[in-house]
Amino acid sequence: MKKIILAFIFMLLLNFPAFSATEKDVQNLIGFYVKKFTPEKADMIASGLPDENNEFNDLYMSLNGIVVEDMRLDTICVRMTGVKFNAPSEWANNNVEFDRALQIYGYGKILEKDINEALKSKTFGENDDWHDISIKITPAGLYGKGYYHVNTMLLKFDILIEITSGLKIVANKQIWLDHPVVKINRLDVPETITNKALADIQPILDLNRYPDLPIKLNKIEFKNGEAILSTKIAPKKFDGGLKYKYAR
Repeated sequence: MKKIILAFIFMLLLNFPAFSATEKDVQNLIGFYVKKFTPEKADMIASGLPDENNEFNDLYMSLNGIVVEDMRLDTICVRMTGVKFNAPSEWANNNVEFDRALQIYGYGKILEKDINEALKSKTFGENDDWHDISIKITPAGLYGKGYYHVNTMLLKFDILIEITSGLKIVANKQIWLDHPVVKINRLDVPETITNKALADIQPILDLNRYPDLPIKLNKIEFKNGEAILSTKIAPKKFDGGLKYKYAR
């Protein structure tokens, strides 16, 4: 009798319809990123539907004009192979969780004008120590200036601090000022105050706060008015597959 019951259960399992992903599920996937990051444009190519393990063989995604930490990023582009998410049945509920990928290729572009637009009314430090900060990007690196408010028991005053610096990538996710040269025009300020001022703005960008963007960075390139952040191999589109586009 036990053998008969087990055989019956086995036959039911064989004939029970397994979940099969559809193109609508893949649309829900890109829809999640559109809702979360509100890009001006989005472009995605999937090599096909995800398999029974919720994996895509190849996935390309480009988001233009997204806002991260109150700053517009001109471009974020990712290509992933062997990429796995949670079950496609959950994507319709705006629940997308990145699990893993065999390879990730990433590219990002930050524009000088977008940085300065974000800095116009933004302050840094626990007590709003920084204000009126602006950045200029050149092939040689960054030039920044801003006012730092010093508040001691005896004196309260603003000092103009100018910084010439490169950028470095920390742990593939954070962007830090690299070997900054600090120039103080108005006062001879102790080094301890300068170090504290720089510590308040590091890192200048932290992608760890955005696990939905599975991008790891390796190098930075400066051009006039823009900075390019990428992995060693830049992501490229591929032919075929399922294509999806969005424009705000």
